[in-house]
Amino acid sequence: MKRLTALLLCCLMVGSFALQSAAAPLGDLFSAQAQVEQKQPEQSDSDTTPSTPAIDSDYATGAQKLDVSQGTVPFIDESDPLMQNLAVYMVELTTDTLIHSRNADVQKYPASLTKIMTAILTLEHFPDLSQELTFTAELQNYVYEINVSYGGGISTGGIVLNETLTVEQLLYAIMLPSANEAAVMLAYEMGDGSLEKFAQMMNDKARELGCTGTNFVNSNGLFNENHYSTAYDMYLITKYALQNETFRKIVSTPSYDTGPTNKQENLHWDSTNKMIVEGSGFYYPQITGVKTGTLEEAGRCLITTAQKDGYEYLLVLMGAPYLDGAGGYVTPNQAFVLTAKFYDWVFDTYKAKTIVEKGDKVSSINNVRLAKDGKNHLQLVSAQTFSALIPNNIDVTNVRRIAYNNNGERIGENDYVTAPIEKGAKMGTLKLILYGSELGSVDLIAAESVEESPMLVLMDKISQFFQNFWFRFAFLFVVLVVLFAIIINIIQNKRRKKYRRVNRRRYL
Repeated sequence: MKRLTALLLCCLMVGSFALQSAAAPLGDLFSAQAQVEQKQPEQSDSDTTPSTPAIDSDYATGAQKLDVSQGTVPFIDESDPLMQNLAVYMVELTTDTLIHSRNADVQKYPASLTKIMTAILTLEHFPDLSQELTFTAELQNYVYEINVSYGGGISTGGIVLNETLTVEQLLYAIMLPSANEAAVMLAYEMGDGSLEKFAQMMNDKARELGCTGTNFVNSNGLFNENHYSTAYDMYLITKYALQNETFRKIVSTPSYDTGPTNKQENLHWDSTNKMIVEGSGFYYPQITGVKTGTLEEAGRCLITTAQKDGYEYLLVLMGAPYLDGAGGYVTPNQAFVLTAKFYDWVFDTYKAKTIVEKGDKVSSINNVRLAKDGKNHLQLVSAQTFSALIPNNIDVTNVRRIAYNNNGERIGENDYVTAPIEKGAKMGTLKLILYGSELGSVDLIAAESVEESPMLVLMDKISQFFQNFWFRFAFLFVVLVVLFAIIINIIQNKRRKKYRRVNRRRYL
């Protein structure tokens, strides 16, 4: 019995070992072609991108968008008390490059910048901009009351009682002369007679756009301590509005004439954004829009877009000086002055530079499985040319290149690909990082084709077969059946021997 037990244990050990190593001899045939069957822990980039340093640690932990101005500009006196309330957010839209940020998340009163959100909802609510709305007695009385409550002098478009205008004309009214009665007319219609409902619609849209520091209580921006936004949120709102070509057309218009209405021969409106008005004294040729806003509580606010050399800029200014320390008005208009300085500075300081040329060798993969002729290296090149707007004093060699595979994982020295591979096939993405911020990315493609080796493909299939669960299950089953048969055979042999011994004794 002891011998039987020992034999059984020995057979089980042999079967287990056979299962674990069944594919090993075949796997050895691949040698260098199959060095890596599993992605190893991430290594440094020294082997894949030798010309660039490792990734910035702040980028790896999810840093905020790059502010290449490092928070300061040469033309703002930080010690000037009138500049302490200033909030700025400036972006180049084409490359989504943050140029300057200052107090961008501090809540400010947006004044008539609010009307940008009113315009967004108007453009999305009315499928037909030729629809007509009437300035009723109810609305006129409401506007009169708020004008009185603010001490008079709120901006209007000169719309009179029972005058009918199209939605498109009302859009020009709110965006050019900043007409408060036009904003009320639109809000009343969209809110089904409830201005509070329209304010909620504004806030819902703001949340949809990612605004976290904004709360609207009216459609025009007249002062309310609970009506506020931030420079960053106004950037999000305006950037969204600029996707609409009708909005772009309206905010780039220096002046507008309605032509005859049911009450007047014409309404002529000039834009309050004097930076798009030739001969105004503040005209800046590269500026293409957008909107002003002014309140004593808010200071001077101005959002502008500008274009130069194929790039488009969006600048949000909030809280520029309006009143001096003695209560007098600061002249000239500091929103216009500062805006001009910002654009002068960025046009002189920043330059479009080519970071990667199409066809540049930017990375490689050093393990190619099943390749013909023992090829074990795949060169990766850039599929596109990529340029970015960066400061003149920053060399393109400071831009870090980080290669990722098609699964979004960084390419390391132990990564592999499997033949066949066609020239030009997308193998991953190259991210371009400057000071922890992603400037952009290009596709990584194979620089050449790699043919597969028929012999290695066959051996790989055999290897996979031997590593298959069902093969291992069947192998173990066969081993157990054989063991069972051996055991039964041993038992039967013992019984025969015993039977023979008994018979011999009987005959003796």
